[in-house]
Amino acid sequence: MSVASSPSLSSSDKSSDSGHSHDDVDHDSSFTLDESDCDCDCTESRRRFEGKGSTSPWGPFPQHESKTSSTTATANGQAGTLEYRSKIVFEEPGWIDRHLALSRIMATPPPPTQVSIAISVANGGKDSFYNLMQCVANGHTVIALANLRPPLEAKKDEIDSYMYQTVGHDVIHLYKDCMDLPLYRRDITGGPIQQGNDYTITAKDETEDLFELLQQVKEAHPDLEAVSVGAILSSYQRIRVENVCGRLGLVALSYLWQRNQEELLYEMAQAGVNAVLIKIAAIGLKKQHLSQSIGDMYPHLCRMNQEYDLHICGEGGEYETLTLDCPLFRRRIVVDESEVVIHSDDHFAQVAYLRFKQLHLEDKAEDEVDPNWVADVNLDPVWDADSIMPPVEEVVQSRQIRGLQESEEKALNIPKSSGLAGEDSEIIGAHPSKFNVHQGNITCAIGGTTAYDEDGHRDKKHMSIVEETRTCLLNVQAKLEKLELSWSEVVFMQVFVSNMSDFGVVNGAYKRFFGINPPPRACVGANLAKPCRIQVNCIAIHKEAIVPKPRQTLHVQGMSYWAPANIGPYSQATEQAYHSFIAGQIGMVPSTLNIPQPPSLAKETAWSLRNLLQIATVRNSDLINRTALCIAYVNSPDHFDPVRAAWSHITNKKTSAPVLAICVPSLPKGAQVEWQALLHHGKVYSDRTLRSEGQDGYDTDDDDQYQLEKRALQPTTMTLFHEQAPSETASNQEQSGATSKANSLLWKTKTESWFLSPVLSALSVLFLDKGTDQNSSLTALLSSLHVTQRSSDRGLDQGLSIDGPSRDSTIRDMSAMMIQAMDRILDHHIVREKGPGVKCWSDVVAMTLYYDEGVLATQGEVSVLKTTFEQLLSGLVRGHMESLNIALTYVPVQAIADGGLLALTLHAVGKMPTVPGLHQS
Repeated sequence: MSVASSPSLSSSDKSSDSGHSHDDVDHDSSFTLDESDCDCDCTESRRRFEGKGSTSPWGPFPQHESKTSSTTATANGQAGTLEYRSKIVFEEPGWIDRHLALSRIMATPPPPTQVSIAISVANGGKDSFYNLMQCVANGHTVIALANLRPPLEAKKDEIDSYMYQTVGHDVIHLYKDCMDLPLYRRDITGGPIQQGNDYTITAKDETEDLFELLQQVKEAHPDLEAVSVGAILSSYQRIRVENVCGRLGLVALSYLWQRNQEELLYEMAQAGVNAVLIKIAAIGLKKQHLSQSIGDMYPHLCRMNQEYDLHICGEGGEYETLTLDCPLFRRRIVVDESEVVIHSDDHFAQVAYLRFKQLHLEDKAEDEVDPNWVADVNLDPVWDADSIMPPVEEVVQSRQIRGLQESEEKALNIPKSSGLAGEDSEIIGAHPSKFNVHQGNITCAIGGTTAYDEDGHRDKKHMSIVEETRTCLLNVQAKLEKLELSWSEVVFMQVFVSNMSDFGVVNGAYKRFFGINPPPRACVGANLAKPCRIQVNCIAIHKEAIVPKPRQTLHVQGMSYWAPANIGPYSQATEQAYHSFIAGQIGMVPSTLNIPQPPSLAKETAWSLRNLLQIATVRNSDLINRTALCIAYVNSPDHFDPVRAAWSHITNKKTSAPVLAICVPSLPKGAQVEWQALLHHGKVYSDRTLRSEGQDGYDTDDDDQYQLEKRALQPTTMTLFHEQAPSETASNQEQSGATSKANSLLWKTKTESWFLSPVLSALSVLFLDKGTDQNSSLTALLSSLHVTQRSSDRGLDQGLSIDGPSRDSTIRDMSAMMIQAMDRILDHHIVREKGPGVKCWSDVVAMTLYYDEGVLATQGEVSVLKTTFEQLLSGLVRGHMESLNIALTYVPVQAIADGGLLALTLHAVGKMPTVPGLHQS
């Protein structure tokens, strides 16, 4: 190892404080957060900072509404970036503490200064200090610094670590005086033992050094709530930091996560972060670049990014930095003497670093300390997905205005029914579904399940919500075990709760069933029949299913500007076997996890769609063209038209998926809209467009096949008509033969489908034909159902009563229309010889029947619906398969868009494509 001297990094006055000299050390780098070998007078620092009536050294901070992005530190010295995938271990005490901490951080509306107490994991780099500036600007109070260092006895400048920056560790002790904060340090004793995408507690892993450090800091500061983490791209590090935070009940504050690096580095320099390069290890970087500031290096780094794909912020380990000054500092670091150490004199990618021989601190003059620096911090970084927000807000607002005008003209008054929730029925569980599971070679499903599904639980009407949640999930677990599956193979869950105020309690019981990878979910309110207060259904995919690649999960829990952190036991997204399931998204502002105030449907719709797009984008999923099914839950029927217009605005009309808009009693956090999306994920190859045999790689390289990025089959829409006299039923007719009679009822089912091998999704909605005389049609419907009262032109009434033969035949005909519509869709997509498709009903995984609780308002009517629907479905599917292998769920809703009475969704999985696979034409 050769050594060369280097001139001082600063020519500033050496007018204050102590000098500091260092002996020889060695080389390598890492990110840090750990122990309490405190190198300073903590008592004095705490007294100065935490004394009653004291304020932050930087004064009061204004509050900003902002977006969020979360980050993870990079594996220093490791080339390339690691795949996005975050996990966390939910340990009971830590999870509860963390939930309480989040509750304080996410107060609504936010107080003038947020109350969360944060610690910074300071490795000396630009990212850790700029993220700390972001924390302060977002209203968090910083009480201490923490750092992990190489063992002193090693006498090395740097050690190999996947987690921590260690180069420059001999400067870290100065930061306590730069900021007048206590500094806690600990030696790195472990190594990168567990290097997978997931992390669980592992002895002698360097992650456990971080745990022990933060544990000791928390013991010294019991009110500690959050940790500042300067991560940008590395999921490897983010996953491990979030794991540690989860175990200690802390929140990761990762405001740099997923930021555009070109924009971010420029922003850091402009914000006053004077950080210099102290290590280089990439093509295009030479030893003469050491000691140069990020502001001076910015043009060169951007040029190297264009020429060599170098990470502008050094996220691939291309370079490391040391912060000499920033607006948080009361004193700056001045380098008096340093030298360059050549670690590897490679002609293309030289590896070298700075060794500091003497430094001192310099007090800042009063005119150098800007008390208003926070106002200049960018709390609203620009993301590509932000571009959809202004036009979405405009679309929603215009549709709301039009809707108000139409409502005034019609003077509509449509009440919300309480459905069956008011009935303490004795027949819960008396209609066990024949269609409760689907068992497939790859994809499986569990239909709607409650705590009362089993005989032994039907009389337990007064169990607590915790016990009911646990019993419900145990029933789901029993069904999974019969299918030889475990919770770790569940990829998506729908959770319906009667009372959204039980959300937190339900989460507490719910999370016990999951480990580090809880599946994405959508949780909404529903007027479930008493005594049921929770209903669950789920999709699972066998862990052996690795086509086209093994399961991938995105589970980001750090608060950021990127997208909302997952504060409960669920992940943002899971991909497997050509499916991408994204958790239900509401309109939260990511950096605060608050709903925009004052309440605004336009802003919530814009934020929720923006967050949905952010999650899809980071997983390389195409929300615009590859959405197979979308469900929009709203809390008012007035929102149907605006939210559907917003979805239509952002998606490709030529590849648009079926969209179901339904009104439910409540959504998490009092939201007005929540989006649930199923996407097709993966490449589909053509075996008809291979390159000529003479080209290199034809036999072995999949890249020599043209990948088909467009959908194979266009979305299909079919319409069925059904004409019924007041007391008789007519047969189904096609559109050409449909007529409307004076006192007859003309029903219509509109059915849409989306198919790209192997995923088929379909939606069918049954409603009254708007082309007929609405009054006479309603009269016919109400007459045939023996309705005693009528509430509106939608025919909804809380006291709707359907009885007698006419009731049964009417419900039977409604069910028959829905099933026939789906049968035609399946027939349309049936496998033709060698082409893609499904094997009719045998490939159907799950169906969900949403019914308007204003039309089916008693247990008797719902029981008739379930019985007749399953009888008809049984008769049809038995011709295609030996057993009733479909998972069926029933959900009461307050309203269905377009005046729908019933809505049926279908999810089928056909033959998996091969590589080269089925040609999509």
